[in-house]
Amino acid sequence: MSGARTLRLSRKVRRKCPESEPPLEIMPFKVRPYRSSDSEAVSQICRQSPEAAQWPKESYEQAHSSGQIVLIAVLDAQVCGFLIARVSGGEAEILNTAIDPAHRRKGVGSLLLTTAISEAQVHNAKSIYLEVRESNRAAISFYSRHGFVKTAERRGYYSTPTENAVVMKKLTA
Repeated sequence: MSGARTLRLSRKVRRKCPESEPPLEIMPFKVRPYRSSDSEAVSQICRQSPEAAQWPKESYEQAHSSGQIVLIAVLDAQVCGFLIARVSGGEAEILNTAIDPAHRRKGVGSLLLTTAISEAQVHNAKSIYLEVRESNRAAISFYSRHGFVKTAERRGYYSTPTENAVVMKKLTA
């Protein structure tokens, strides 16, 4: 992402969050593109988030270098969350996301998600998908508040433990 694009996206995300969260424009968090130096912090957040996909540290750099959307939330230069998505054929998919436990329920996830949706739209995505563990009611509720709807279920999709995935979709166009 170029600096100009990042600035444009930051203006787009100044919409209000769902009523359960404060407006984004008053939050001190910022979203920026991934840097190679972020891999350790992202890995640490992931380890503290058992509900997130547990990727090897190298996977974040691979996602970035392959042109996927890799966003980092920061507060005073400290990484406090991330979101990874890919766009292909007019669709986007959120692949992985997590927020540092100390920064949850402060609007970080909303800021990352809104920025990712805006970035996907820049890449002509008309819809965005994701899978979430069936037991992760907090995430399902979060995505529902952001306009995602359940479209399918994948039986036995997750392992350790084996669990169904709820597939959710949002139209972005």
